[in-house]
Amino acid sequence: MDRRTPPTGQRRNTYRSSQAPRRNVWPAGSMPDPRVYETLPPRRPNGGSRRVGQQGSYHRYARRKRRGRMLQKLAWLLAALLLAGAAFLVLNGTQLLEIGSDQPQTQPVAAPVEEQDNRFVIAVDPGHGGGDPGSTGVSFDEEEMTWDTADRLLKLLEADDRFSAFLTTDGSEYEKPSQRAANARAGGAQLLISIHGNSGDDPSYVGFECYPVPPGRTYNAESLAFGQMIAKRFGEAGERLRGEGGVRYIYYEDNNEKHVYEVSDTTIHTDTTFTLLEECGCPAVLAEQCFITSPEDVDAFGDEDGRQAAAQIYYDAICEWYDSYGPDAAGNDSSTADSLT
Repeated sequence: MDRRTPPTGQRRNTYRSSQAPRRNVWPAGSMPDPRVYETLPPRRPNGGSRRVGQQGSYHRYARRKRRGRMLQKLAWLLAALLLAGAAFLVLNGTQLLEIGSDQPQTQPVAAPVEEQDNRFVIAVDPGHGGGDPGSTGVSFDEEEMTWDTADRLLKLLEADDRFSAFLTTDGSEYEKPSQRAANARAGGAQLLISIHGNSGDDPSYVGFECYPVPPGRTYNAESLAFGQMIAKRFGEAGERLRGEGGVRYIYYEDNNEKHVYEVSDTTIHTDTTFTLLEECGCPAVLAEQCFITSPEDVDAFGDEDGRQAAAQIYYDAICEWYDSYGPDAAGNDSSTADSLT
């Protein structure tokens, strides 16, 4: 038998557990008073005793267990109700739809389809501006005439549902011709007209002239036709046409020296022309509307009435060119139409 001393608190329990079955081992005449046993606490079934703190923890644990079992039962009940509801809908859904079919059905409204903009895109370049006044005329700077004429032309084009027109610059700051050409490309320009005013030391210098994309470049033929249409209308309006019919080619050497050739000279030159014409990526013409240093020319196409007349000439020439070279032109082959779109 193990006689090691049990831990404190278990001695009494160990002692008591060793008393069953109790035997009378007391010597005769030395039996203790029976009342002593009445003061002892009752035995626990397992022969041990539980501390007060341990009893409280046990009750809390028991309550949590009961609460958990109750929540689990509720969860199972809710799941059963959901399954029953789903089964009911599956079995009776057809009948419910038939009952609801008697009610007027609201048809979904289709979102409006954006119409594709198939208008022909035209870029209008007002010469100078953005801090660059251009040449000085008899009563105004060049930019005043070019911007006013460009605005008047823009209004005529916007009133025609065949065209979508925009300016190559807003005039808020100076933009180089290369930047204006980039703006024209970014805007999808299919035709470009650049409006300028001419100037000279002698007030007797008068007349109209324009410069299309020169030979050897893409869009030379279309640009030449556009320039000839513009010059013809200025001549019909009474303006003198400089050179051969008011259409010329211009080139610049590396030192910026200028060379002007008549339209009959179709020689291909490696020197560059106006940057705007070189880089805009579409048929283009730069027009010198009139000599702003000539009172005679200003009276014809430089004042307000003259600017409106010039804008009308540009618009009429654009319409004629569009009918002959636009994507819907009769006899226009697919390769030409593709090059303009």
